[in-house]
Amino acid sequence: MKSRRKQFQLWALILILSLSTLGCASPYLLMKRKTTLELQPKEGIVLFSCKFNNKDKPDQKDVFRVASLTLQEVNQYKAYGNKKWFFVPSPNENYIKQDDLFLFSLKLHRGTYKLVSLNGMQSLLGVNRLFDVAPGRISYAGRMEIGFFVFEGRQTHEIKIEDRIDEDQVRFKNGYPVLQNRTIIKDIVY
Repeated sequence: MKSRRKQFQLWALILILSLSTLGCASPYLLMKRKTTLELQPKEGIVLFSCKFNNKDKPDQKDVFRVASLTLQEVNQYKAYGNKKWFFVPSPNENYIKQDDLFLFSLKLHRGTYKLVSLNGMQSLLGVNRLFDVAPGRISYAGRMEIGFFVFEGRQTHEIKIEDRIDEDQVRFKNGYPVLQNRTIIKDIVY
């Protein structure tokens, strides 16, 4: 059984790496090199950042490398089987090495979504936080500070959501030219 799981993880890793190295962009990502923003009438953008740290080794960099994230549509008016799941690759350009910070910019249809997990190369982190996407709006959902630590012999993590809009807004506007003259509204995850 473990052998099949390892094989599945290996194939998933190969798929993720091949997509990211080919530059295959997800339609749900706002890419840094884009100069125009084409939003459909029912679409909006949500921005958030993630920083990872090892509480036992606070100076350690590159603690967790995000390869993708998993989202689930949360819509009270849809049957459970009709709710969409999204597997969104995280291109290397989202990572700011000097600050050990990941920036995420997602273009989605209006609605409420659950950020289910951040997926690394060998593991995934359960996040389970909700955020809203409003049509025509660019929302800042906050910064997730994720700290790893060992508890009773097992590695685990805790997530703190922080409002760093002033700091992150500058990074997003500098990194994504299409956001330069746009208003970003604060709407922190919950």
